[in-house]
Amino acid sequence: MNAKWTKLLSIALAAQAALIVALHWPGSQSAYTHTDQALLDLESRQPDAIHIYGEETAKVDLKKDQNGWVVASYYNLPVANGKVDAMLTKLKELKASWPVATSASGAKRFEVAADKFQRKLELAQGDNTLATLYLGTSPGYRKVHARLNEQDAVFAVNYATHELPMAGKDWVDNKLTAVPEESIDQVKIKDIVLNKNGDKWDLEGLQSDEVTNEEAAHKLLASLADMRFEDVLGAEVKPEYNLSEPKLRFTLQLKEKNAQGEQSLELNFGKPAEGDYYILTRSDRPQVFKIDASHVDSLLDLERARFVSAAPVTEPEQSEVNLGQQGDATETTEAPASS
Repeated sequence: MNAKWTKLLSIALAAQAALIVALHWPGSQSAYTHTDQALLDLESRQPDAIHIYGEETAKVDLKKDQNGWVVASYYNLPVANGKVDAMLTKLKELKASWPVATSASGAKRFEVAADKFQRKLELAQGDNTLATLYLGTSPGYRKVHARLNEQDAVFAVNYATHELPMAGKDWVDNKLTAVPEESIDQVKIKDIVLNKNGDKWDLEGLQSDEVTNEEAAHKLLASLADMRFEDVLGAEVKPEYNLSEPKLRFTLQLKEKNAQGEQSLELNFGKPAEGDYYILTRSDRPQVFKIDASHVDSLLDLERARFVSAAPVTEPEQSEVNLGQQGDATETTEAPASS
């Protein structure tokens, strides 16, 4: 029995050895050697356009203009700060080591074929395509099969398809609608007017016995600084958005002029008849933004009285009290002159 098993194992080992020799015999396949060379050559060629294709018809277009990267397929909104640079850095770090396949059938099996892929990434400079990279199935955690368009070799690289999202909004900073407190000089909402005075906020129209409630002012400004959008609904202001009579309107005076040379910024919030969200338009952007209802609802009941506190009572200084007491004592001890 042992001799039989030994014979079978010997045959299996011989077959395995023959397969290895066949795979690596000169002329049996392209001559690939184990190297740690970069899969993509992006050191000398910098893209100014990136096209990302998903399954079926999904596509994201990123383009670089004079102000930086924008999502051309998503209303030309600016890409979140550093997002494209981080992606290009990771792509430069991809290594071409041992290929896991070198045939058309292997490309299909690992879903990196021209007609079957999970992601297709085109890097371009002007009218020239710098590289086309296919990403497919995952062989393990944070790894993905990859193939360059001009090669047959399929490699397992340190990357993940979710790092190339197919929704345009996932490339944009959702705080694009936020207005930082430090950029504002004045806030007008309803009958409330707050002016920046050094490090403090002053409410206009205070009486002599009133002061500004700083806590309420900072809370209001914090809500503007955290105004995030959920999606962009286009550039058309539709009647159902109810923006002709907005639920809320902010008029802000900014410290610096915007790209249009204006220092005044108007924010209008409308409430559609259906849906638990608000519509936001900004005077400096053509897009219509969708805002979560919970963020705006808390601002609807703002009243001027919330920003007013009673002025603290000023106590007389101790020296003034002592002087007053001494004066009273002098008057008491002085005797009228005798006649």
